[in-house]
Amino acid sequence: MERLTQKLMGLLAVLAVATWLAGLSACQRTDQVTAPDQTLVPEIPQPDAVASIVTGGTLTEDFALHPPDGDKRRAPIYIWRCLQLDSAQRIAAFACLKSYADSIRAVLDSLRASEQQYKQQAREMRRAVIDSLRQGLLDRETARQRLGEIKQWLREQLLNNPVRQWAAEELARLKLSFCECISQVLTPQQQQIWQCWCSGGTNCCPVGSHDDDRDGDHHGDSGKDHHGDRHKRRP
Repeated sequence: MERLTQKLMGLLAVLAVATWLAGLSACQRTDQVTAPDQTLVPEIPQPDAVASIVTGGTLTEDFALHPPDGDKRRAPIYIWRCLQLDSAQRIAAFACLKSYADSIRAVLDSLRASEQQYKQQAREMRRAVIDSLRQGLLDRETARQRLGEIKQWLREQLLNNPVRQWAAEELARLKLSFCECISQVLTPQQQQIWQCWCSGGTNCCPVGSHDDDRDGDHHGDSGKDHHGDRHKRRP
């Protein structure tokens, strides 16, 4: 799977450069390029390989798993305004972003699917406790205690899930490939800004840049979901 990912991201980098060069050629011929809406400020996925949240597991409710908020985490969007991409660069950069987002989604889907086996085992253990309670083999207090132990077991299985470790490594590798893909179409000055952001730096925008929203710089890779702040930002 690692080799496949590297091949795909390598091909994507080549495609991004080709798209950028094609866009530059088109600019020279017609001075116009069909590019994404200039007012659009796309979000960059930045999830964590966090275990799902466990709910239920009571005498009346079965176990359930819920993906954590980290699956929807997005990086601050100020970086796009700092880079001031031209039309051709935006086309290539957005191609990199789409592939990155699709790859992130595939990794998270694999992680969440791997957790289902543990949930199923916990549900089977819960049914055994409920059956014992109905048969009079356990009192309600002991049954609740057993269910609490099962819930703790389930949480530990999710934390120690080997697929979670793989997902964490894969997410880190995908980000590196994404950063390299974007870097291929940037000017040296833009690359400095971009590499600052990719390395988790803050205040990456140069003084006097087009970015007027300095609040984004202070967030860096804070890990917070900024969906609620989008309406406050200027495109």
